[in-house]
Amino acid sequence: MTFRLPLDAHMATVPAAAGMALSPSRELIVHPLAPSAGGALSPEARVAAEWLQAHYGLPSPLLVEAKAVASSPKRPLALLDDTCDENVGAILSFLDGASLCAARGVCRSWHRLGADEHLWFDLCLAEFHVSPAQLRTRPESYQKLYQLACRSIKLLIRDFFEEQCLTNLQNSLRIPRAAALTMIAARSGM
Repeated sequence: MTFRLPLDAHMATVPAAAGMALSPSRELIVHPLAPSAGGALSPEARVAAEWLQAHYGLPSPLLVEAKAVASSPKRPLALLDDTCDENVGAILSFLDGASLCAARGVCRSWHRLGADEHLWFDLCLAEFHVSPAQLRTRPESYQKLYQLACRSIKLLIRDFFEEQCLTNLQNSLRIPRAAALTMIAARSGM
């Protein structure tokens, strides 16, 4: 069973001003005369504001605000202007370590949010299965632990491939291990 209210119960009517017809409005939060995001008043709002100004003799705050916004230098609206820290933090929680480091370079706010220890702790658990219980001492920060684990994995992989190359070289050419090591050392010295 679904419960629905008729839309007419939520509609408000804006009074007619200076020849404007009554129009139903579902705008409950934004004032109908408020300037839009670009700072310009709609034609109806401008007529209503001018009518209020003519009848009360005071400058309409909406006209003053619209003129101030129109005269200020225009800057395009950006996603970063309207997102709250909780939403950005939730987005950052889906990133891997390299992407999180790159995202920290976007702005000061993201740099601060990207330094959250919970994000780096979750990355350490997800990528390297390292938990605080496995460590003798608590790390300075989980970001540093993540970086150490990345470097360790890279060194481990490099050493593993070097050992595999050495083993394959020994098995394929049937040469002594010392001779193979000399060949690898001479090759890596170039």
